[in-house]
Amino acid sequence: MSGIMIVDDESTIQQLLSIILEDMGHDIVAQFMNGELALKEYREMEEKPDLVIIDHRMPIMPGTVLAERILEMASDQKILFLTADESVRDSVREMGVKHFLEKPADIESIRQSVEEALEK
Repeated sequence: MSGIMIVDDESTIQQLLSIILEDMGHDIVAQFMNGELALKEYREMEEKPDLVIIDHRMPIMPGTVLAERILEMASDQKILFLTADESVRDSVREMGVKHFLEKPADIESIRQSVEEALEK
């Protein structure tokens, strides 16, 4: 069982991810609608999540900036970038994000991507 943080500005995506992840036996440790709030909470967490799932296009702070700042604090943090914006794939990989899934994604693809992200 792993602790997972979800950062996506669409509440329906957050709900869907929560259902899938909890069904897989994981705990949702936090959910945020924008990167700024997520980063603030991440900094204050004594125990970091096993995985952070991040969307790119969000208000206030885009996912690329959030991922970069998280990796500056914890270079070994596992991140799954889940976004409809394929154009950021190369830039997030260059900054150290190893897992990328393009929206829309089916349930099995989400499950598989989460399992792969948590393995490594």
